Amino acid sequence: MLAYRDVVIFHSPAPTSERAQSLLLVYVRRIVGEVTYEVCEHCASGVITQVQVASPLQDSGLGTRAVSHLRACYPGISWRSCLAQRMTRDLAHRMRLPNDRDGLSCPHLPGGAAEGRGRSGLTGR
Repeated sequence: MLAYRDVVIFHSPAPTSERAQSLLLVYVRRIVGEVTYEVCEHCASGVITQVQVASPLQDSGLGTRAVSHLRACYPGISWRSCLAQRMTRDLAHRMRLPNDRDGLSCPHLPGGAAEGRGRSGLTGR
C-alpha cells in the first residue's frame, strides 16, 4: 500500500470533450488512474463521468481519494455521477453521489456527461 501514499494527483483537460476535465493519478511517472468530470459553475453542480483505476490498485481506495480531492478542489459544488460499471457504481454509492445516468441534470452541460460512460479499467497505458 505504499503506492497509495505515493500517488500524485494532477489536473488535466480530458480528451473526451471540450468541457471535461480529468484528475490523473500518477505513480512513479505512470498513470494508474483517471477520474473524468465536468463542472458547471453557473449551476454549482458537477458530474463524474468516468473513474478508471489500474487493476492492481482497484481496491486500494484511490477512487475514494480522487473523489475526495475533487470535492476539496470545488467546495460548494453538488456532485453526482453517471457511472455504470459495477466497481464505479460502488464507489459512487460509498461517496454518496446521486446517480444521473442520463447526464442531463444541468442544462449548461448538454450531452457532455454521457460521452465517457461505460469505460472501466485502464487500457493502453
